[in-house]
Amino acid sequence: MRTSHCARASGAAPASASTAAPLHYALGLSLVRQKRVGDAVAELRRAAQLAPELSRYAYVYAVALHGAGKQAAAIQTLADAHRRFPGDAELLQALATMERDRGNRQAAADYARKLVALMPDDPQAKALLQELQR
Repeated sequence: MRTSHCARASGAAPASASTAAPLHYALGLSLVRQKRVGDAVAELRRAAQLAPELSRYAYVYAVALHGAGKQAAAIQTLADAHRRFPGDAELLQALATMERDRGNRQAAADYARKLVALMPDDPQAKALLQELQR
């Protein structure tokens, strides 16, 4: 029987799906700190796949993709997560800033408007929207 990379790395027995996601997530974060971005992306992808109910895993996976130079995949991952979690401000903030940085100001402004609608008293959300509307 094949064990997961996460189980091999920790020396533990294979984990169930409910416990494997946090292990892959933790290993992915550790690999990021070690500047092993390619390996980290794989582990974070697996964590996000195993726990699609956790928006945080999708967010961190997308940030890792972005850090690996895969901007389109990062934005697609965030957009997919946003469809599942439309009220997640962290996803909206990341979508708005990544689209802005990619030069897609219209999409960025659309996400920023959603962010402001979600958090009307947040000064950072308002500032981002104002920046994009100039």
